[in-house]
Amino acid sequence: MDEDQIILELKKQGIDLVSSVPCDRAKGLFFKLPGTFRHIGLTREEDGVGISAGAYLAGARPAIALQSSGLGNMLNAILSLTVTFGLPLPILASWRGCEGEKIRAQIPFNRPLPGILSAAGIACTEISGPDAPHEIGDAIAEAYTNHAPRVILIRPECLTETGCSTLSPAPATRPFSVCYERNWRTPVMTRFDAIRAIAGGVRDEVLVANIGIPSKELYAARDRPENFYMLGSYTQASAIGLGIATVLPDKQVLVIDGDGSLLGSAILPVIAAEGPKNLTIACLDNGVFGSTGNQPRPGLETADLALMALGAGFAHTWTVHEPWELEAALAAKTSDGPSFIHVRIRPGNSDVPNIPLSPEQIRDRFMAALV
Repeated sequence: MDEDQIILELKKQGIDLVSSVPCDRAKGLFFKLPGTFRHIGLTREEDGVGISAGAYLAGARPAIALQSSGLGNMLNAILSLTVTFGLPLPILASWRGCEGEKIRAQIPFNRPLPGILSAAGIACTEISGPDAPHEIGDAIAEAYTNHAPRVILIRPECLTETGCSTLSPAPATRPFSVCYERNWRTPVMTRFDAIRAIAGGVRDEVLVANIGIPSKELYAARDRPENFYMLGSYTQASAIGLGIATVLPDKQVLVIDGDGSLLGSAILPVIAAEGPKNLTIACLDNGVFGSTGNQPRPGLETADLALMALGAGFAHTWTVHEPWELEAALAAKTSDGPSFIHVRIRPGNSDVPNIPLSPEQIRDRFMAALV
């Protein structure tokens, strides 16, 4: 089968957003995806898990396309986000490491991949041959029927390249000038202070809270159906926000993320490249891994997250230290994003209880609120 047959099966199943990291064994498919679907290009495969989760919560039917080796980067995000919240996620994977694989590094993970997926409880469909594109459509349908991830493995011999791929022209150069002066001061807010300031000022914005204690603090500060509380999935908060903002461009989306989480992710340049005008990232930077015992994180005194966001291409950035500065930055954010607020705070966790909602309850009331 060729890329047109695969795309036809995706369309038959109503797929309307695809995120991808390309594979050279299916070049034609990866060249065609951006012109055929609403598409988000990735540099790390697990970011597609968060993007797809946010897109589905906002009413879309997402899928991911990648090389099968990328599944190794995705397993924790799939299990702690997709599986935990009961979200559908079809993953179309060009299967490397099969018989005849010339790159030895592709073999150790990819050859036993069906067994690895089975051990993780992730359903898998192995496409039986080049004349069975309908198996792709059936697998996508099962992912959505079962509200679960499903990996679709396509062997190289099942794919026919049509020679339709072409190189994209080099982007036009554009002038860029920046004058940046860092003025860090001693933070005065705790994370709970910052979250209360954020929660107290929202109206109809969608809030996505980072994993662990930040979600519990948001629930304690101001619970509302428009809040999506993450229970796991390190590094996925801003990816979820991007998925929501892409599908609902008229809805303001505010992500409460953390410094460790963002430094462990590759999502900032992806967000900037997509340019969602309705997305704001509030990075609460306490310099530690707050939900795991407040251990200092790497780059405590050197990594400047506002400068990283600026370098990634964010339209607007602020660095704030006090409640009034945070409130001013939130008020200043416009519909011309994406925007990034670097909120420097003191380490420390508040003594708040666990969220008394199941993942399904969080999911269902959030989706109902967005509708």
